[in-house]
Amino acid sequence: MADGLMRAGKVRTAASLYEIALRRASPLQRNAILVRQGLATYPHQRRVDLLGALEKLEGFGSHVFIGEGLATWHKTTPFLEDQRFVELAHKHASLLPIANWHWNLQTVLWALKRARGIIGDFVELGVFKGHTTIFAAEYLEFAAWDKRWHLYDTFEGIPDDQLDPGWAASNKATYSGTFSFEEVRDRFSAFPNIDVIKGRVPEVLEDSTPERIAFLHMDLNNSTAEIAALDALFDRLSPGGIIVFDDYGWATARAQHDAENQWFSQRGLEILALPTGQGLFIKPV
Repeated sequence: MADGLMRAGKVRTAASLYEIALRRASPLQRNAILVRQGLATYPHQRRVDLLGALEKLEGFGSHVFIGEGLATWHKTTPFLEDQRFVELAHKHASLLPIANWHWNLQTVLWALKRARGIIGDFVELGVFKGHTTIFAAEYLEFAAWDKRWHLYDTFEGIPDDQLDPGWAASNKATYSGTFSFEEVRDRFSAFPNIDVIKGRVPEVLEDSTPERIAFLHMDLNNSTAEIAALDALFDRLSPGGIIVFDDYGWATARAQHDAENQWFSQRGLEILALPTGQGLFIKPV
């Protein structure tokens, strides 16, 4: 019934029914309902297409998970067995216009846990509304960590002179009047060790960057700024430090992928492409 309601556009009613169904679901049923619940938060009609794809994949077997750009089946989904993860992902889902970002969030959590023991602070370049960082900060109780997290963004979109081909329309639609720097800054008010900094990369990095970096999350959606950021920050990345490239494997971000591959290959290094669309790099010790 709930699936039919979602197809009919009655998303809130469908979400309520999914919530009721969770209370008496078996573990396997629970996973299927949680995936549907995530699709119900997607502010786009494509949720119906994703629901249809989900149902087709369920015909192949169990443990199906689907989000924007990634579907898995016959795979363990440990995040769906983690109640805290599920609750926080659902709590902040509206901050990101993409459904079921769980695999990507899991990658970032893994990197942050590993980076906790590495010398240096954390840096995020490209914050948007703060979805990934607020999720991770709450999950990890980051306020109690002996680290600082520096978040940089223009909060006004990608500067025109940094736009890669094909990004102009998306840039305008995503950023024009949809949120503000103040809104994002206030979202992190409970974390005295998180700094939200407004400015253009790479220029803003000249004045307020930590001397040592343990974790770098790169999500600037353009190759010009990301290569400039690598030039500015790579030497500050501690041995064993981790970079997660948010856009690296997405077809729409091919300019970033190619530019970063060239930058790393010139140094005898390589980024690992992940099926999430992310790229992962660990600096050699």
